[in-house]
Amino acid sequence: MNLLDQVNQGWNDHAQDAEGVFARFDGWVDLVTEKAHLAPVAGLVAHVAGEHLGRWDAGIALLDRVAARRPQDAETPEGKAVVRQQAALHLAAGRRLPSDACEARARVPGQPVASNRVRVAAFAAAMVAGQGQPERAGALLEEALALADYHPGKDDPAARALAVTGNNVAAALEEKATRSLPDDALMVRAAETGLRFWSVAGTWLETERAHYRLAQSLRKARRLDRAAEHAATCLRMIEANGGDAFERFYGHEVVALVHHARGDVGPARAHRDAAAALAAGLADADARSMAEASLAALDGALAGRA
Repeated sequence: MNLLDQVNQGWNDHAQDAEGVFARFDGWVDLVTEKAHLAPVAGLVAHVAGEHLGRWDAGIALLDRVAARRPQDAETPEGKAVVRQQAALHLAAGRRLPSDACEARARVPGQPVASNRVRVAAFAAAMVAGQGQPERAGALLEEALALADYHPGKDDPAARALAVTGNNVAAALEEKATRSLPDDALMVRAAETGLRFWSVAGTWLETERAHYRLAQSLRKARRLDRAAEHAATCLRMIEANGGDAFERFYGHEVVALVHHARGDVGPARAHRDAAAALAAGLADADARSMAEASLAALDGALAGRA
């Protein structure tokens, strides 16, 4: 298995075994022999060390070693990607001055200066949110949004960084068994950010899924009228764009969940049945397994109200 295959495997494994994936990184450093290795390795190292484990300094040290393997690439976009992740780790650790120095080194000619700073702040916000610090994460997200007041376009990497960060932070907070009021505020703000910037950086599919994410976050925060609006928009976009059965399943699922939360028993059951029919017809085994697990959770929710 080559290095990039190992990185892909690391992404598959890290959510269930962050410690185990982190332990692999030391052996990866000597395998960094090409410029193309830099950004993928840096992205996973920073994500696991920062967002999952909060090991800011260990992540920075690993990325120092990665960069040292290809010093000739320091001024390339790939080399600057390593520095950008280091800057985010410094910022997540609360070290503003080292972060600023890294940001300056990571800037890519031809891109707005603010674009780089947006990405650093967005990455840091996700890392801090992953470590259960909603107030700090919210402040970093607001910093990134303020820096993005120049309205990054579709081809600006800052737009995608904010879209991904918003989605990931919201999804992680939705999974918490208990949330504080600051958690709920950050969850909704992050999901709104995801929708705003996927609408710029993505296709209809990413935008529809961002409506799904915002509907779920609003439902969990008990803001049910707005949740209903975004759930309906999600399903409407899927139908208007000819989405496949897997997408339609999740469109009906989120509408059913919001109706259930509002106490609308009949519509909740109707959308549940539509989702069940779609799940039964899925040919792909992985897709069917995911849908069946989501359907079981939906049925559990409906039964809980009864």
